Amino acid sequence: MDNNAKLFRAGQMKVLKPYVDDGKIKIVGDQWVDGWLPENALKIMENALTANNNKIDAVVASNDATAGGAIQALTAQGLAGKVAISGQDADLAGVKRIISGTQTMTVYKPITTLATNAAEIAVELGNDKQPKADTTLNNGLKDVPSRLLTPIEVNKENIDATVIKDGFHKKSEL
Repeated sequence: MDNNAKLFRAGQMKVLKPYVDDGKIKIVGDQWVDGWLPENALKIMENALTANNNKIDAVVASNDATAGGAIQALTAQGLAGKVAISGQDADLAGVKRIISGTQTMTVYKPITTLATNAAEIAVELGNDKQPKADTTLNNGLKDVPSRLLTPIEVNKENIDATVIKDGFHKKSEL
C-alpha cells in the first residue's frame, strides 16, 4: 500500500472518527483497494452490499477510479445516485458521473498550483536552498518537510467554476 493511501485514510478518519465515536456513523465496510483498480473496488463494493443487505448510505473512495468501480456495483443493485460517494482527482469520468448524479463529489488539486509549487521547490533545491515547508509528513522512514496545498471540492454546482475555469477539462468533453 502506498503512502498516499495511508495519508488519505488518516485524513478521512480525522473527519469521520468523531461521528463514529458519537454513534452518528457506522462504518460497515473498510478495505484497501489493491492497486487503486476499479475492478477491485467493484468486488469490494459488491461484497459490502451483500454483507449489508444493500443498506449502505455513503462510500468514501480515495480516487475517482475506485469510485467508478463502487458505482458499477451500486448500479447493478439499482442504487447508483442514491448512495453518496466521493472520489478524488477530478478525472473526466468522475466529473461526468457527478453531472449524471451517480457520484456526489471529487477532490480537485489544481494542476497550475501543483506545478508552480513543484517548480519553486525544484529551483530552491537546485540552488542548494531548503525549500519552504509548512509541515512535515512521515513517509514510513523519516519526517519529510512538506508543503501542503488546499484541495478543492468539486460537485454538481461548481464544476464550471473549478475544473472548467482552470482548463483542467473542456466543457465540450462533458
